[in-house]
Amino acid sequence: MALLIRPSSEFNTKNSSLLQKKLQKTLATRSEHCCVVDLASLNSINNYGLMTLFALRRIAKKNDCNLYLMNLNDSVKYCLELTGLDQIFEVKQKSRQAHLNSGSLCH
Repeated sequence: MALLIRPSSEFNTKNSSLLQKKLQKTLATRSEHCCVVDLASLNSINNYGLMTLFALRRIAKKNDCNLYLMNLNDSVKYCLELTGLDQIFEVKQKSRQAHLNSGSLCH
């Protein structure tokens, strides 16, 4: 099963740090090979948000876990393309919760 991360709001100093710590703790105690960040709640993303996604990717990679982005709106996609990060992150198409539970997103 995939580890699902759903940020509830735009990234800021407080929630970014908390999210990174939670991912580190989770991956230290569970052997996950796939982590999906569902960005459906984000209307836009700034430099801080991009740095947060990059930090989450680094944490996942350090723990032999693949990180995928899902449900990006056009504004977020554009920011990833503009910065070249679309070449670094793997973006998955929109999917139902059932697909996440089966782990099919990660194959």
